Amino acid sequence: MKSEVSILIPVFNRLQTTIRGLRSLFSALDNYKLNGKQKVNYSIVVIDDASSDGTPAWIASNYSEIHLIRTEGNLWWTGAINRGADYSIKTLRSDYLLLWNDDVQPGDNYFLVVEDLIVSALLQNTVAGSKILSSGSGEMWSQGGYFNRLTGNLGMMVKGHTSGCEIIDCDWQPGMGTIIPVKSILSAGLRWDEKRFPHYSGDSDFTLRCGKKGMRICTCLNLVLYNNTSETGFVRKQDIRDLWVSFTSLKSIYNIKINLRFYSRHGILPFAYMGMISRYFFYLGGYMKHSVLKWHRRQPQIRHA
Repeated sequence: MKSEVSILIPVFNRLQTTIRGLRSLFSALDNYKLNGKQKVNYSIVVIDDASSDGTPAWIASNYSEIHLIRTEGNLWWTGAINRGADYSIKTLRSDYLLLWNDDVQPGDNYFLVVEDLIVSALLQNTVAGSKILSSGSGEMWSQGGYFNRLTGNLGMMVKGHTSGCEIIDCDWQPGMGTIIPVKSILSAGLRWDEKRFPHYSGDSDFTLRCGKKGMRICTCLNLVLYNNTSETGFVRKQDIRDLWVSFTSLKSIYNIKINLRFYSRHGILPFAYMGMISRYFFYLGGYMKHSVLKWHRRQPQIRHA
């Protein structure tokens, strides 16, 4: 009997990115169909949150096999994942959920490795993530995340491992290239918290709670994804208004309200707040450095005799 895997992809108003991402995904799935053991059935579930750029029509015209869920425009990443998960579990009867982004590109053998992990039963009661590289530079972006509950030290694991190491343990996983066993999260009563973490931290909060329920959180280094980091989050650093927006926007990892909720839920207080303060200290330092360099470039150059 085949295992059912649903690939969940939230999309919103970036048609060209979605086109490239879906073409890359289907190419990797075609490679699996040619070379896999055919013990896994992959379904693609796209959650479109009221895009106005023609995304739903393009998907319907070009990929009729995609399960397209259209919502009313009031969701962010976390709410979209919940809708896709509910549909996959109740309608498609999925055994596993695979979180995906429309701006990632899988390695050619990606889904062959997923099949091997499922067949080997490694994914039972285990959340497994991917090794994620930057699509531009090829540099390491993530091998899973770490979080120290006492110090509040939070970030991505980017240091390399020996060639013989295939599985490494971590504390949390991002919202792309992460495989989640449906049976385990249902028995633990787990859902993504779209109220407290509508966008950023929705992924880390969920997988940290999975770990607290006794699930293993790990990264499979043979699962390789390439991430277009240039399209991730709020990145503008033009003036002081952008700095303020970065503290309040749901598209920013530096949203103060969201970070306070995260550290309050997962850290040992008040000590963990020091880690949060440290993150903002380095962020502000980097922002001020950028501003000074920008000001310096604008100054007239004086030629000396």
